[in-house]
Amino acid sequence: MQIEAGQVAVVTGGASGIGLALCHEFGRRGMAVVAADIEQGALDAAVAELGAAGIDALGVICDVRSSEAVDALADTAFEWKGHVNVLCNNAGVVHFGDAFESLDDWKWVIDVDMWGVVHGALSFVPRMKESGQPGHVVNTASTAGLLGFATIASYTAAKHAVVGMSQSMWHELQNTNVSMSVLCPGVVSTNINTSHRNKPGVDPDSVEKETFGAGYDEALTPAEVATFVAEGIEADRFWMLPHPRYADMALTLAEGRVNGGPPVLPRPD
Repeated sequence: MQIEAGQVAVVTGGASGIGLALCHEFGRRGMAVVAADIEQGALDAAVAELGAAGIDALGVICDVRSSEAVDALADTAFEWKGHVNVLCNNAGVVHFGDAFESLDDWKWVIDVDMWGVVHGALSFVPRMKESGQPGHVVNTASTAGLLGFATIASYTAAKHAVVGMSQSMWHELQNTNVSMSVLCPGVVSTNINTSHRNKPGVDPDSVEKETFGAGYDEALTPAEVATFVAEGIEADRFWMLPHPRYADMALTLAEGRVNGGPPVLPRPD
């Protein structure tokens, strides 16, 4: 689809990082944007920032773990402008730690990173199809949805699920007015490494920043990823891999699968 003025984009996790950059990118191209996020303060600041840039923006508090909350988000978005053209299921969290210790952390990550995408698809796609307008859904996975990294097993599992469901959904959307992409970024300069600040029962001030992917790639900026996504939507590109080195690693790992080798990740040059 071609991105045009008058269209509407909904972005979960829209108050910071890639989500906020997507709101700016879509707004710069003439779209109205709905930024959904679980953090009220960050959301208020994001909407003010978007408004100052001349972007028609609406902020909605939404916990994507809740199907009811995402249904309410869809109600608000469709009532606001009457249609939605782009949905970015972008909200995400990560937990660093031993895969064999905390069931609670597993459930939290999967509830946000996998079920959040399911809830978004079920709440929005039927209405987008019914509208008859051109539509596109971008599900944010990760290179962790293609590869396997130590200390983030729950995140890796959820992102692999997003990659798999996106492929299946893409097939089901053929010959409709809605298309789909899966975004698999590598290291990006965002605050996802401190996402435990949003976990129920956690003091945000006690969260220390963790390093994810150090030594594998130089981090892209959220703005670079957002531009890549917008261009990918217009090109109707299913696979969105903005980090070429990780794409090469995925190819090498795929060869290892065919040959029965271990899941050892090749380090890029």
